[in-house]
Amino acid sequence: MKTHLFFFILLFWVTILPARKRYPHYGSLDLRRECRRGNGRCKPECHNTEVRIAYCIRPGTHCCLQK
Repeated sequence: MKTHLFFFILLFWVTILPARKRYPHYGSLDLRRECRRGNGRCKPECHNTEVRIAYCIRPGTHCCLQK
């Protein structure tokens, strides 16, 4: 069991950490802020007069823009 843990930590150290150093901009996007910047609002359900363009933080909330 200890060898499995060792190899998991080694795999994490070899793959994930260099990717975070090389591409720091991935995963740092705040979708709520981007939605508000486009004059939208994060809501669980969009009205008929609104257009759903993307998800906000959780998959249950949508970014709704006025038509």
